[in-house]
Amino acid sequence: MEKVIGVCGCICSDCRLYGKNCEGCYAIEGRPCWLHEVGLDVCDFYECCVIDKGLEHCGQCREIPCNKFWMNKNPAWTEEQHKKIVEERVALLKRLSSHIADSNKLDI
Repeated sequence: MEKVIGVCGCICSDCRLYGKNCEGCYAIEGRPCWLHEVGLDVCDFYECCVIDKGLEHCGQCREIPCNKFWMNKNPAWTEEQHKKIVEERVALLKRLSSHIADSNKLDI
């Protein structure tokens, strides 16, 4: 099954909001509907990666995983859960960066 992967390695197509309020960070230019809850106008991953650095996703950045990955923790997660999720996202993004096809879609 084809998955839509966001700039930060989140799997957009697995989110309950995908297809309803959100079509993925590329389609909405880094402005998910929940962003106002964290006081941002644009996702900090999207802003850094796409807007500032001109990259397609964080897997193309030599600084991965940067501090953004560690600072953007879901408060419901334990530190162990967060570490595991960051490691999974980074591994996925590194695989994606070597993938030749569409930059935000990968069969996983």
